[in-house]
Amino acid sequence: MTNTIEYDLIIVGSGLAGLRATIQAARRNSKIRIAVVSKVQVMRSHSVSAEGGTAAVLFPDEGDSIESHIYDTVKGSDFLADQDAAERLCKEMPDEIYQLEHWGMPWSRREDGKLGQRAFGGYSFPRATYASDKVGFFEMQTLYDTCQKFDNIEFLNEWFVTSIIQNEKKFAGITAIELSNGDF
Repeated sequence: MTNTIEYDLIIVGSGLAGLRATIQAARRNSKIRIAVVSKVQVMRSHSVSAEGGTAAVLFPDEGDSIESHIYDTVKGSDFLADQDAAERLCKEMPDEIYQLEHWGMPWSRREDGKLGQRAFGGYSFPRATYASDKVGFFEMQTLYDTCQKFDNIEFLNEWFVTSIIQNEKKFAGITAIELSNGDF
């Protein structure tokens, strides 16, 4: 059976990036209808299994710097990363960490009460902000809970996107199979 469902915005994927993009869109315009299309239930996304931490320079007065974070990021990509994108990411991550905390993210803390950060692969300074050994689970749960607060977000879980539809080289929609019943 073929169905047509219309939305103003379609986000493909319900991992960390997909959920964060969804929240940003919903915050910017509460009148648009947003569909999050995912081949798995949200909390079964691979993002849930992340354990290391989310990198951000939170305490530059303790020796770390945005410049060092940018360099570590680009170096970690074997210098293949888009350097402008790496710079933007590194500059914006502290605000994202605090935004997640505001939404309820249970970050681990140091004895002095500040957010905990630890060393992690390739960083020249301990900047992996973490939540025990379940940072991915807690970040996903926090973002999913935040999505649930918006009336204009609908989750289409267990839908497999098969193609992107274009009209005159512009995005016009997707085709997808609903995995539970095979509807297209």
